[in-house]
Amino acid sequence: MGVQLPLLAPKGERSLEYRLLKENEVEKEIEISVPRAELERLINEEAQRVQKELSIDGYRKGRVPQTLIKSRYADNLKAQGVDALVKQAYLKVLSENNWRPAGQAELRDLQEGEAIKFRLFVEVIPEFNVDNYLDIEIFREPALPDDYLLKQGMNSLREQYAVVQDAERPAVVDDLVTIDLQISAEGRSDQQNNQTVRIGDRSLPDELNRALVGMKKAEKKEVTVENRSYKIHLKDIKEKVLPLIDDEFALGLKFSGLEDLKQKLLENMKRQEEKRIEDELKESISEVLIQRTKFRIPNILINREYEKILKDYNLPDSDSNKERFWNVAEKRMRFNLILDRIAEKEKLMVSEDETMDLINKLGMRLTEHNRSDVMNYLGSILTREKTLNYLYEHAKISEKRRIVTPKEVANDSHPVRH
Repeated sequence: MGVQLPLLAPKGERSLEYRLLKENEVEKEIEISVPRAELERLINEEAQRVQKELSIDGYRKGRVPQTLIKSRYADNLKAQGVDALVKQAYLKVLSENNWRPAGQAELRDLQEGEAIKFRLFVEVIPEFNVDNYLDIEIFREPALPDDYLLKQGMNSLREQYAVVQDAERPAVVDDLVTIDLQISAEGRSDQQNNQTVRIGDRSLPDELNRALVGMKKAEKKEVTVENRSYKIHLKDIKEKVLPLIDDEFALGLKFSGLEDLKQKLLENMKRQEEKRIEDELKESISEVLIQRTKFRIPNILINREYEKILKDYNLPDSDSNKERFWNVAEKRMRFNLILDRIAEKEKLMVSEDETMDLINKLGMRLTEHNRSDVMNYLGSILTREKTLNYLYEHAKISEKRRIVTPKEVANDSHPVRH
Protein backbone atom coordinates (compact mmCIF):
# COMPACT_ATOMS: atom_id res chain seq x y z
CA MET A 1 0.00 0.00 0.00
CA GLY A 2 2.95 2.34 0.55
CA VAL A 3 3.49 4.83 3.36
CA GLN A 4 0.66 7.35 3.78
CA LEU A 5 0.65 10.60 5.72
CA PRO A 6 -1.44 10.60 8.90
CA LEU A 7 -4.93 12.06 8.74
CA LEU A 8 -5.08 15.74 9.61
CA ALA A 9 -7.83 17.62 11.41
CA PRO A 10 -8.55 21.13 12.69
CA LYS A 11 -7.27 21.84 16.17
CA GLY A 12 -9.46 20.26 18.84
CA GLU A 13 -11.30 18.00 16.38
CA ARG A 14 -10.74 14.28 16.08
CA SER A 15 -10.05 13.24 12.48
CA LEU A 16 -10.79 9.55 12.92
CA GLU A 17 -12.97 7.49 15.22
CA TYR A 18 -13.28 3.74 15.18
CA ARG A 19 -14.64 0.86 17.19
CA LEU A 20 -14.16 -2.90 16.98
CA LEU A 21 -17.26 -4.78 15.91
CA LYS A 22 -15.53 -8.16 16.00
CA GLU A 23 -12.26 -9.11 17.60
CA ASN A 24 -10.53 -12.42 18.22
CA GLU A 25 -7.00 -13.69 17.95
CA VAL A 26 -6.80 -13.27 14.17
CA GLU A 27 -10.02 -11.58 12.93
CA LYS A 28 -10.76 -7.89 13.31
CA GLU A 29 -13.79 -6.02 11.98
CA ILE A 30 -13.56 -2.26 12.44
CA GLU A 31 -16.15 0.47 11.96
CA ILE A 32 -14.40 3.72 11.05
CA SER A 33 -15.77 7.27 10.85
CA VAL A 34 -13.86 10.17 9.25
CA PRO A 35 -15.17 13.77 8.82
CA ARG A 36 -16.26 14.53 5.27
CA ALA A 37 -13.84 17.47 5.25
CA GLU A 38 -11.02 14.94 5.23
CA LEU A 39 -12.34 13.41 2.01
CA GLU A 40 -12.64 16.86 0.45
CA ARG A 41 -9.04 17.61 1.41
CA LEU A 42 -7.84 14.41 -0.25
CA ILE A 43 -9.89 15.14 -3.38
CA ASN A 44 -8.28 18.60 -3.56
CA GLU A 45 -4.81 17.06 -3.21
CA GLU A 46 -5.58 14.62 -6.02
CA ALA A 47 -6.87 17.48 -8.21
CA GLN A 48 -3.64 19.40 -7.57
CA ARG A 49 -1.59 16.36 -8.55
CA VAL A 50 -3.60 15.92 -11.76
CA GLN A 51 -3.32 19.64 -12.55
CA LYS A 52 0.50 19.40 -12.69
CA GLU A 53 0.40 16.74 -15.41
CA LEU A 54 -2.78 17.58 -17.35
CA SER A 55 -2.99 19.50 -20.61
CA ILE A 56 -6.22 19.89 -22.59
CA ASP A 57 -7.33 22.03 -25.52
CA GLY A 58 -7.05 25.71 -24.63
CA TYR A 59 -4.79 25.16 -21.61
CA ARG A 60 -1.10 24.41 -21.27
CA LYS A 61 0.25 21.68 -19.01
CA GLY A 62 -0.17 22.73 -15.37
CA ARG A 63 -2.54 25.59 -16.24
CA VAL A 64 -5.92 23.79 -16.33
CA PRO A 65 -8.20 25.36 -13.67
CA GLN A 66 -9.00 23.10 -10.74
CA THR A 67 -12.69 23.91 -11.11
CA LEU A 68 -12.61 22.43 -14.62
CA ILE A 69 -10.64 19.39 -13.44
CA LYS A 70 -13.10 18.75 -10.60
CA SER A 71 -16.06 19.10 -12.95
CA ARG A 72 -14.69 16.91 -15.74
CA TYR A 73 -13.04 14.23 -13.60
CA ALA A 74 -15.32 14.30 -10.54
CA ASP A 75 -15.93 10.55 -10.37
CA ASN A 76 -12.26 9.60 -10.74
CA LEU A 77 -11.13 12.21 -8.23
CA LYS A 78 -13.68 11.03 -5.70
CA ALA A 79 -12.72 7.39 -6.21
CA GLN A 80 -9.04 8.25 -5.67
CA GLY A 81 -9.92 10.33 -2.60
CA VAL A 82 -12.00 7.55 -1.03
CA ASP A 83 -9.25 5.02 -1.74
CA ALA A 84 -6.66 7.24 -0.05
CA LEU A 85 -9.01 7.91 2.88
CA VAL A 86 -9.61 4.20 3.50
CA LYS A 87 -5.91 3.35 3.20
CA GLN A 88 -4.81 6.10 5.57
CA ALA A 89 -7.43 5.21 8.14
CA TYR A 90 -6.51 1.52 7.84
CA LEU A 91 -2.81 2.20 8.38
CA LYS A 92 -3.57 4.41 11.39
CA VAL A 93 -5.69 1.70 13.03
CA LEU A 94 -3.00 -0.92 12.34
CA SER A 95 -0.33 1.31 13.84
CA GLU A 96 -2.31 2.18 16.98
CA ASN A 97 -3.05 -1.50 17.69
CA ASN A 98 0.31 -2.95 16.57
CA TRP A 99 -1.49 -5.34 14.23
CA ARG A 100 0.36 -7.10 11.43
CA PRO A 101 -2.07 -7.85 8.60
CA ALA A 102 -2.00 -11.35 7.11
CA GLY A 103 -3.45 -10.08 3.84
CA GLN A 104 -5.46 -7.32 2.20
CA ALA A 105 -8.26 -5.73 4.20
CA GLU A 106 -11.80 -6.18 2.91
CA LEU A 107 -13.99 -3.08 2.57
CA ARG A 108 -17.46 -4.28 3.57
CA ASP A 109 -19.51 -1.09 3.62
CA LEU A 110 -19.17 2.63 2.89
CA GLN A 111 -21.70 5.33 3.69
CA GLU A 112 -21.46 9.06 2.99
CA GLY A 113 -22.95 11.88 5.04
CA GLU A 114 -21.47 14.47 7.35
CA ALA A 115 -18.93 11.77 8.05
CA ILE A 116 -17.56 9.01 5.82
CA LYS A 117 -18.33 5.73 7.58
CA PHE A 118 -17.06 2.32 6.50
CA ARG A 119 -16.28 -1.13 7.83
CA LEU A 120 -13.07 -3.05 7.28
CA PHE A 121 -12.41 -6.73 7.89
CA VAL A 122 -8.82 -7.87 8.24
CA GLU A 123 -7.03 -10.98 9.43
CA VAL A 124 -3.86 -10.38 11.41
CA ILE A 125 -0.82 -12.39 12.47
CA PRO A 126 -1.56 -13.56 16.03
CA GLU A 127 0.68 -12.85 18.99
CA PHE A 128 2.29 -16.00 20.38
CA ASN A 129 5.47 -17.08 22.14
CA VAL A 130 7.98 -19.69 21.02
CA ASP A 131 10.09 -21.15 23.81
CA ASN A 132 12.54 -24.03 24.21
CA TYR A 133 13.43 -24.14 20.54
CA LEU A 134 17.15 -24.72 21.08
CA ASP A 135 18.63 -28.11 21.98
CA ILE A 136 15.60 -30.00 20.65
CA GLU A 137 16.29 -33.72 21.00
CA ILE A 138 15.89 -35.65 17.75
CA PHE A 139 17.01 -39.07 16.59
CA ARG A 140 19.09 -39.76 13.50
CA GLU A 141 18.27 -42.83 11.48
CA PRO A 142 21.34 -44.74 10.22
CA ALA A 143 22.04 -44.55 6.52
CA LEU A 144 20.70 -47.33 4.34
CA PRO A 145 23.26 -50.00 3.27
CA ASP A 146 25.31 -49.31 0.13
CA ASP A 147 23.96 -52.34 -1.74
CA TYR A 148 20.39 -51.18 -1.13
CA LEU A 149 21.23 -47.65 -2.27
CA LEU A 150 22.89 -48.96 -5.43
CA LYS A 151 19.87 -51.11 -6.21
CA GLN A 152 17.60 -48.08 -5.72
CA GLY A 153 19.81 -46.03 -8.00
CA MET A 154 19.84 -48.69 -10.71
CA ASN A 155 16.05 -48.97 -10.56
CA SER A 156 15.68 -45.20 -10.79
CA LEU A 157 18.01 -45.15 -13.78
CA ARG A 158 15.90 -47.77 -15.53
CA GLU A 159 12.77 -45.73 -14.80
CA GLN A 160 14.46 -42.57 -16.10
CA TYR A 161 15.29 -44.20 -19.45
CA ALA A 162 12.15 -46.29 -19.74
CA VAL A 163 10.15 -46.15 -22.95
CA VAL A 164 6.37 -45.63 -22.63
CA GLN A 165 4.26 -47.33 -25.28
CA ASP A 166 0.64 -48.26 -25.91
CA ALA A 167 -0.49 -51.53 -24.34
CA GLU A 168 -3.09 -53.54 -26.29
CA ARG A 169 -4.13 -55.67 -23.31
CA PRO A 170 -5.96 -55.34 -19.98
CA ALA A 171 -4.31 -53.04 -17.45
CA VAL A 172 -1.83 -54.42 -14.92
CA VAL A 173 0.06 -53.01 -11.94
CA ASP A 174 2.52 -50.20 -12.87
CA ASP A 175 0.67 -49.35 -16.08
CA LEU A 176 -0.08 -45.69 -16.73
CA VAL A 177 -3.79 -45.31 -17.38
CA THR A 178 -5.82 -42.28 -18.42
CA ILE A 179 -9.22 -42.18 -16.76
CA ASP A 180 -12.26 -40.01 -16.22
CA LEU A 181 -13.17 -40.26 -12.55
CA GLN A 182 -16.38 -39.18 -10.85
CA ILE A 183 -16.29 -39.20 -7.05
CA SER A 184 -19.63 -38.99 -5.25
CA ALA A 185 -20.28 -38.70 -1.50
CA GLU A 186 -23.09 -37.31 0.64
CA GLY A 187 -25.01 -35.99 -2.35
CA ARG A 188 -22.03 -34.12 -3.82
CA SER A 189 -20.09 -35.05 -6.93
CA ASP A 190 -16.55 -34.22 -8.13
CA GLN A 191 -15.67 -34.88 -11.79
CA GLN A 192 -11.99 -35.31 -12.74
CA ASN A 193 -11.38 -35.89 -16.45
CA ASN A 194 -8.28 -37.13 -18.32
CA GLN A 195 -6.37 -38.02 -15.15
CA THR A 196 -3.23 -40.11 -15.75
CA VAL A 197 -2.42 -42.37 -12.81
CA ARG A 198 -0.10 -45.28 -12.18
CA ILE A 199 -1.85 -48.44 -11.07
CA GLY A 200 -0.49 -49.24 -7.63
CA ASP A 201 0.15 -45.62 -6.65
CA ARG A 202 -0.21 -45.51 -2.88
CA SER A 203 -1.96 -42.14 -3.06
CA LEU A 204 -4.96 -43.93 -4.60
CA PRO A 205 -7.37 -45.98 -2.46
CA ASP A 206 -6.46 -49.71 -2.52
CA GLU A 207 -9.94 -50.56 -3.78
CA LEU A 208 -9.49 -48.19 -6.73
CA ASN A 209 -6.11 -49.72 -7.62
CA ARG A 210 -7.64 -53.21 -7.51
CA ALA A 211 -10.57 -52.10 -9.68
CA LEU A 212 -8.23 -50.72 -12.35
CA VAL A 213 -6.33 -54.02 -12.69
CA GLY A 214 -7.80 -56.03 -15.56
CA MET A 215 -9.80 -53.16 -17.09
CA LYS A 216 -9.70 -52.67 -20.87
CA LYS A 217 -9.77 -49.51 -22.95
CA ALA A 218 -13.21 -47.83 -23.03
CA GLU A 219 -14.39 -50.01 -20.14
CA LYS A 220 -16.40 -48.45 -17.31
CA LYS A 221 -16.60 -49.60 -13.72
CA GLU A 222 -17.91 -48.38 -10.38
CA VAL A 223 -16.37 -49.11 -6.98
CA THR A 224 -17.40 -48.01 -3.48
CA VAL A 225 -14.85 -47.11 -0.82
CA GLU A 226 -16.47 -46.54 2.58
CA ASN A 227 -19.07 -43.84 1.84
CA ARG A 228 -17.61 -42.75 -1.51
CA SER A 229 -18.56 -43.93 -4.97
CA TYR A 230 -15.92 -43.93 -7.74
CA LYS A 231 -17.16 -44.15 -11.33
CA ILE A 232 -14.25 -45.01 -13.63
CA HIS A 233 -14.04 -44.64 -17.39
CA LEU A 234 -10.70 -46.07 -18.59
CA LYS A 235 -9.63 -44.26 -21.79
CA ASP A 236 -6.03 -45.34 -22.41
CA ILE A 237 -3.40 -47.84 -21.20
CA LYS A 238 0.35 -47.40 -21.53
CA GLU A 239 3.18 -49.60 -20.28
CA LYS A 240 6.78 -48.82 -19.44
CA VAL A 241 9.57 -50.88 -21.02
CA LEU A 242 12.69 -50.74 -18.84
CA PRO A 243 16.17 -50.87 -20.44
CA LEU A 244 18.89 -53.40 -19.61
CA ILE A 245 21.76 -51.68 -17.80
CA ASP A 246 25.04 -53.13 -19.07
CA ASP A 247 28.39 -51.93 -20.46
CA GLU A 248 26.75 -50.75 -23.69
CA PHE A 249 24.19 -48.72 -21.74
CA ALA A 250 26.98 -47.22 -19.57
CA LEU A 251 29.07 -46.27 -22.61
CA GLY A 252 26.04 -44.51 -24.06
CA LEU A 253 25.98 -42.30 -20.94
CA LYS A 254 29.71 -41.45 -21.33
CA PHE A 255 30.96 -43.77 -18.56
CA SER A 256 33.98 -46.05 -19.13
CA GLY A 257 31.87 -49.09 -18.38
CA LEU A 258 29.27 -50.60 -16.09
CA GLU A 259 31.51 -50.60 -13.00
CA ASP A 260 32.34 -46.92 -13.48
CA LEU A 261 28.64 -46.15 -13.77
CA LYS A 262 27.89 -48.10 -10.58
CA GLN A 263 30.64 -46.31 -8.64
CA LYS A 264 29.48 -42.82 -9.67
CA LEU A 265 25.86 -43.77 -9.11
CA LEU A 266 26.57 -45.05 -5.58
CA GLU A 267 28.46 -41.85 -4.69
CA ASN A 268 25.49 -39.80 -5.82
CA MET A 269 23.01 -42.03 -3.97
CA LYS A 270 25.02 -41.69 -0.74
CA ARG A 271 24.90 -37.89 -1.04
CA GLN A 272 21.15 -38.11 -1.57
CA GLU A 273 20.83 -40.42 1.44
CA GLU A 274 22.62 -37.93 3.69
CA LYS A 275 20.34 -35.18 2.40
CA ARG A 276 17.29 -37.38 3.07
CA ILE A 277 18.41 -38.01 6.65
CA GLU A 278 19.03 -34.30 7.23
CA ASP A 279 15.60 -33.45 5.81
CA GLU A 280 13.98 -36.03 8.12
CA LEU A 281 15.77 -34.53 11.12
CA LYS A 282 14.55 -31.06 10.16
CA GLU A 283 11.05 -32.49 9.74
CA SER A 284 11.34 -33.88 13.28
CA ILE A 285 12.25 -30.40 14.53
CA SER A 286 9.19 -28.96 12.79
CA GLU A 287 6.90 -31.60 14.30
CA VAL A 288 8.20 -30.86 17.81
CA LEU A 289 7.70 -27.12 17.45
CA ILE A 290 4.27 -27.49 15.85
CA GLN A 291 3.12 -29.69 18.72
CA ARG A 292 4.51 -27.32 21.34
CA THR A 293 3.29 -24.04 19.88
CA LYS A 294 -0.47 -23.61 19.72
CA PHE A 295 -2.15 -20.57 18.21
CA ARG A 296 -4.84 -19.79 15.69
CA ILE A 297 -3.78 -19.24 12.07
CA PRO A 298 -5.44 -16.69 9.78
CA ASN A 299 -7.64 -18.47 7.29
CA ILE A 300 -6.28 -16.30 4.48
CA LEU A 301 -2.77 -17.70 5.02
CA ILE A 302 -3.96 -21.31 5.03
CA ASN A 303 -5.96 -20.73 1.85
CA ARG A 304 -2.96 -19.09 0.18
CA GLU A 305 -0.77 -22.11 0.96
CA TYR A 306 -3.54 -24.51 -0.11
CA GLU A 307 -3.79 -22.76 -3.48
CA LYS A 308 0.00 -22.98 -3.84
CA ILE A 309 -0.13 -26.74 -3.27
CA LEU A 310 -2.82 -27.11 -5.93
CA LYS A 311 -0.73 -25.07 -8.37
CA ASP A 312 2.44 -27.09 -7.62
CA TYR A 313 0.61 -30.37 -8.33
CA ASN A 314 -1.55 -28.93 -11.13
CA LEU A 315 -4.73 -29.95 -9.30
CA PRO A 316 -8.20 -28.38 -9.32
CA ASP A 317 -9.89 -26.95 -6.25
CA SER A 318 -12.35 -29.62 -5.15
CA ASP A 319 -13.86 -31.01 -1.96
CA SER A 320 -11.64 -34.09 -2.16
CA ASN A 321 -8.45 -32.04 -2.65
CA LYS A 322 -9.45 -29.66 0.14
CA GLU A 323 -9.92 -32.62 2.47
CA ARG A 324 -6.56 -33.98 1.37
CA PHE A 325 -4.42 -30.83 1.47
CA TRP A 326 -6.04 -28.27 3.81
CA ASN A 327 -4.43 -29.70 6.96
CA VAL A 328 -1.09 -29.92 5.15
CA ALA A 329 -1.38 -26.22 4.29
CA GLU A 330 -2.30 -25.40 7.90
CA LYS A 331 0.79 -27.20 9.26
CA ARG A 332 3.07 -25.50 6.76
CA MET A 333 1.79 -22.06 7.65
CA ARG A 334 2.01 -22.78 11.38
CA PHE A 335 5.66 -23.77 11.03
CA ASN A 336 6.42 -20.77 8.79
CA LEU A 337 5.01 -18.40 11.41
CA ILE A 338 6.99 -20.18 14.13
CA LEU A 339 10.18 -19.79 12.08
CA ASP A 340 9.40 -16.11 11.50
CA ARG A 341 9.00 -15.54 15.25
CA ILE A 342 12.27 -17.36 16.05
CA ALA A 343 14.09 -15.35 13.36
CA GLU A 344 12.84 -12.15 15.04
CA LYS A 345 13.98 -13.29 18.48
CA GLU A 346 17.40 -14.46 17.28
CA LYS A 347 17.81 -11.54 14.84
CA LEU A 348 18.44 -13.90 11.93
CA MET A 349 18.35 -11.84 8.76
CA VAL A 350 19.11 -12.28 5.07
CA SER A 351 20.98 -9.59 3.15
CA GLU A 352 19.76 -8.10 -0.10
CA ASP A 353 22.83 -9.61 -1.81
CA GLU A 354 21.80 -13.10 -0.69
CA THR A 355 18.30 -12.55 -2.05
CA MET A 356 19.68 -11.22 -5.35
CA ASP A 357 21.93 -14.29 -5.66
CA LEU A 358 18.85 -16.52 -5.43
CA ILE A 359 16.98 -14.36 -7.96
CA ASN A 360 19.90 -14.69 -10.39
CA LYS A 361 20.09 -18.46 -9.89
CA LEU A 362 16.36 -18.74 -10.59
CA GLY A 363 16.75 -16.58 -13.68
CA MET A 364 14.04 -14.21 -12.50
CA ARG A 365 13.68 -10.71 -13.91
CA LEU A 366 12.93 -7.82 -11.60
CA THR A 367 10.86 -4.86 -12.74
CA GLU A 368 9.81 -1.64 -11.07
CA HIS A 369 6.42 -3.17 -10.37
CA ASN A 370 7.44 -6.59 -9.00
CA ARG A 371 10.77 -5.84 -7.31
CA SER A 372 9.43 -5.21 -3.80
CA ASP A 373 7.08 -8.22 -3.80
CA VAL A 374 9.70 -10.61 -5.22
CA MET A 375 12.44 -9.44 -2.84
CA ASN A 376 10.14 -9.76 0.18
CA TYR A 377 8.83 -13.18 -0.86
CA LEU A 378 12.22 -14.74 -1.61
CA GLY A 379 13.79 -12.98 1.38
CA SER A 380 11.23 -14.63 3.67
CA ILE A 381 11.97 -18.04 2.15
CA LEU A 382 15.72 -17.61 2.68
CA THR A 383 15.21 -16.33 6.24
CA ARG A 384 13.10 -19.36 7.13
CA GLU A 385 15.70 -21.65 5.60
CA LYS A 386 18.44 -19.95 7.61
CA THR A 387 16.35 -20.22 10.78
CA LEU A 388 15.70 -23.93 10.26
CA ASN A 389 19.42 -24.53 9.69
CA TYR A 390 20.08 -22.62 12.92
CA LEU A 391 17.69 -24.89 14.82
CA TYR A 392 19.27 -27.95 13.19
CA GLU A 393 22.78 -26.85 14.22
CA HIS A 394 21.59 -26.37 17.83
CA ALA A 395 19.59 -29.60 18.06
CA LYS A 396 20.64 -32.58 20.18
CA ILE A 397 20.97 -35.39 17.65
CA SER A 398 21.19 -38.95 18.94
CA GLU A 399 21.95 -41.97 16.78
CA LYS A 400 19.17 -44.48 16.45
CA ARG A 401 20.40 -48.01 15.84
CA ARG A 402 19.05 -49.76 12.78
CA ILE A 403 17.44 -53.16 13.19
CA VAL A 404 19.86 -55.72 11.79
CA THR A 405 18.47 -58.30 9.37
CA PRO A 406 19.12 -62.04 9.86
CA LYS A 407 21.19 -62.03 6.65
CA GLU A 408 23.46 -59.30 8.03
CA VAL A 409 23.86 -61.22 11.30
CA ALA A 410 24.92 -64.34 9.37
CA ASN A 411 27.50 -62.34 7.40
CA ASP A 412 28.84 -60.46 10.44
CA SER A 413 32.32 -61.67 11.41
CA HIS A 414 32.82 -59.17 14.25
CA PRO A 415 32.86 -60.55 17.83
CA VAL A 416 29.91 -59.79 20.08
CA ARG A 417 30.79 -57.55 23.03
CA HIS A 418 29.12 -58.12 26.40
